[in-house]
Amino acid sequence: MVDWTKLPYDVVAHIANRVKVIEDFIAFGAVCVSWRIAATKDNFDVLSPQVPLLMLQGVNHEIYYQSIYSLSKKKVSPIFLPQVRGSECLPITEGWLCTMERDR
Repeated sequence: MVDWTKLPYDVVAHIANRVKVIEDFIAFGAVCVSWRIAATKDNFDVLSPQVPLLMLQGVNHEIYYQSIYSLSKKKVSPIFLPQVRGSECLPITEGWLCTMERDR
């Protein structure tokens, strides 16, 4: 049986370069430490067209996780975003997430 964690860095980096969907690239980096080291912006084509992710409005504003819906995978996943806790998300384009902190 092959120990995938022991692949040489250049092989893992080559595999990382072939992953085109950001969600798959994130999952790729979660495999193990050596794969996470290869999962950098240098090994991902940030200009490749991506299907947008939609952030769903949460019902509990005290949590640090937001729900993200993937149009390509038709799946809702939690994502750790403590920066948006207690903030209002503003509509914006081009892949940015803009938040405005509410007065406390």
